[in-house]
Amino acid sequence: MTVRTEEVPVVGTHDLYLYGLVLADARLPSGLTGIAGEAVRAEPLGSLRAVVSDAPSDREVGLPDDVRDHARVLDAVADAVPVLPVQFGTLATSGALEEAVPADRQDRHAADLRALDGAVQLTVSARYREGAVLAELVADDPEIRHLRERTRGRDEMATYDERIRLGELVVAGFDARRPADAERLSRTVAPFARATSGHEVTRTGDVAELALLVRREDVPALEEALEALAAQVADRMTVRLVGPQAAYDFAEEV
Repeated sequence: MTVRTEEVPVVGTHDLYLYGLVLADARLPSGLTGIAGEAVRAEPLGSLRAVVSDAPSDREVGLPDDVRDHARVLDAVADAVPVLPVQFGTLATSGALEEAVPADRQDRHAADLRALDGAVQLTVSARYREGAVLAELVADDPEIRHLRERTRGRDEMATYDERIRLGELVVAGFDARRPADAERLSRTVAPFARATSGHEVTRTGDVAELALLVRREDVPALEEALEALAAQVADRMTVRLVGPQAAYDFAEEV
């Protein structure tokens, strides 16, 4: 598929907003807009090109919508070509992009981009159906079963200590199940990932979240494998795949 570059004339010196860096021969998706609805384009930057738009002239960048637009632009570019994310909120002056990305760092960034060639980042996560796993715990653990019966329908203050103990046992039960279920997810994606980065899970119902660097041609096979896994575990877990995304986990942010 041919991807056309959006050509936007730039006149004079003005502030630019930076999203990321691409190789000099990269072509961006056409019609892409960024923060404040400004057209996104690629500006020459030594051996690279900077993905930019005009910065808002009437306000500072930092609204929640700006954060979402920044990520949306990077993910749209990543769907077409390798891109290195630039830190959110980075501004530069037209004609002086080297001040934001010095020449002595451009070769390293170009090497990082070449290493990402042909690959995309995807993020896969699994989460328990908490009601189903709780039913497992009640069936398997006599103490949990007893405490649920003791606290059901009774005054919270009168059963405070029992409720605390019940909560501790439930959390421990989820924790005990998580390693095996997370390993099952890891085994499923391993044949398709050039690299994997695990994200910390913080909620009781979370099983795992993995960032994957996957060759573009392997994405359909990965999706098929995850669909099969999701069908197998549908009674107790949900599986979600997000991407393509900019390679936040596999390339240094600029």
